[in-house]
Amino acid sequence: MSNTVGKHQNHMMRGAVILSVAAFITKVLSAIYKVPFQNLTGDEGFYVYQQVYPFYGIAVALALNGLPLFVSKLIAEEKDPAMQQSIAKQVGVWLTLGSISLFAVFFLGASWLAEQMGDPELLPVIQSVSFIYLFIPFLSSVRGYFQGNLDMVPTGISQVGEQVARIAVLLGVAYLFTITDWTVYEMGTFAISSSWVAGVIGSVILLGYALKRIEKTPNLQPVDKKKFLKIGKRLAVEGLPLTAMSSMMVLFQLMDSFTIYNGLLDSGVSEELSMSLKGIYDRGQPFVQLGLVVGLGISTSALPLLRKYRQEKKEVEWQNSTFSVLNLTLLFSGAASIGLVAVMPWINEALFSDKMGTDVLQVYVLSIIFASLVSTTHSVIQSGTEKLMPVLALIIGLVFKASLNRLAVMYMGIIGSSYLTILALLIVLVLMNLQMPRTVWHRFLNEWKIVKMLFVLAVMGIVTYLSMLGLSQLLPHSSRLISLMLTLVGTGIGGFVFLIGLIRLDLLSEQEWRYIPFKKLMDPLRKKF
Repeated sequence: MSNTVGKHQNHMMRGAVILSVAAFITKVLSAIYKVPFQNLTGDEGFYVYQQVYPFYGIAVALALNGLPLFVSKLIAEEKDPAMQQSIAKQVGVWLTLGSISLFAVFFLGASWLAEQMGDPELLPVIQSVSFIYLFIPFLSSVRGYFQGNLDMVPTGISQVGEQVARIAVLLGVAYLFTITDWTVYEMGTFAISSSWVAGVIGSVILLGYALKRIEKTPNLQPVDKKKFLKIGKRLAVEGLPLTAMSSMMVLFQLMDSFTIYNGLLDSGVSEELSMSLKGIYDRGQPFVQLGLVVGLGISTSALPLLRKYRQEKKEVEWQNSTFSVLNLTLLFSGAASIGLVAVMPWINEALFSDKMGTDVLQVYVLSIIFASLVSTTHSVIQSGTEKLMPVLALIIGLVFKASLNRLAVMYMGIIGSSYLTILALLIVLVLMNLQMPRTVWHRFLNEWKIVKMLFVLAVMGIVTYLSMLGLSQLLPHSSRLISLMLTLVGTGIGGFVFLIGLIRLDLLSEQEWRYIPFKKLMDPLRKKF
């Protein structure tokens, strides 16, 4: 019996590692490709793509995160293979109805959506992205079926396969744009078609796994009408909130798509300049994506413990683990944010050829701290029974952002949108923390821990910035290559100062050090300092 349980746990851990590695690869690729894409298409081309990108991002959240997780829960509740396949098909029916509806909204309503964005020429670009929604039922139900049976390989392989195919199409289109006379809107239409090309690739990969591994069951269970309706209700109550939280930053980007360009036009800026300014603002997306990987990568390794302690009703252990997760998230997402603020003048030029919008991006990357804390807090709350508050908090934050963003841009320029994103995320975080035990956050006030954290982050940022400023003054001229070299040097200096601060001020417990990759490489440094 114990051997069976051990094998089961090992299978779960192996699956979790596979999914984590696939998610990491996908996020890194998703952030990196935007740099050459912007370099090839310019800020105006980047604007066209990014205006419609949130529609793709929502589809990805549905097909990759929220819905497969929901389906896997339903599958895991059943042990009979025939019943599992019956449930997967019933969920597939609901998802098909929903996906066709979304496709119709985006394809038939593309003209209205483009008008609301202030740019009617986006119509074909929006219609092009709408096709990805037709792939959601198959992608999410098959992924959920395999995950419910603790087989994460199909999800991981299809996820990476989709991303590689999409990036290949995107960069191919961007290159063709440089040698043809396409308009930015024609380029954008072809570029966003990479979304449904990726859907085709993902479906083919999953179909191959399904044909190999899903047993044929001639005696499928008849559909129970009551059970079918119950699944639909659970989909609305459990599945959609999961998706909403996993697509939080994409939803904020969607608010930007409808308000920034319009706000700039309202302030009297020309259409061409408004497009460029929105494209400059969107340079912040890859920085935030990579920052979120850094901020959450370490802390998520501790999150499975939270559910275990909750289920076993070990309140002290749960609070200790919750504190560790928040501590790690705050420290490393803070380091990513402040580090990016310090190196932004140089990394902006290195990646995007100029320093336009550096101040806007410096404010925007601070959202890494708050978005990371929101995601971690959500995971902590999910370890209990509270499901409604996180979604309600997110809705309030989105309404706040949508209501004021256009005015903020009109009177403050694109930096106004950066400020509104920070404030909206802060509102979400505060509301979600109403569900957290006060004792968890009280520990940050004990022994001046929060002050020590802020001190380490401030010193890291100042030392990094002054070092790079000093080095840049010694160089005869500026170029993208020099800016890239300075960024790498500055990142190394900042990382070293941050680690020394962690050690000298004792900001991590021995248990928390274990969650950090390459711990053995840091042990000599810890002993020395």
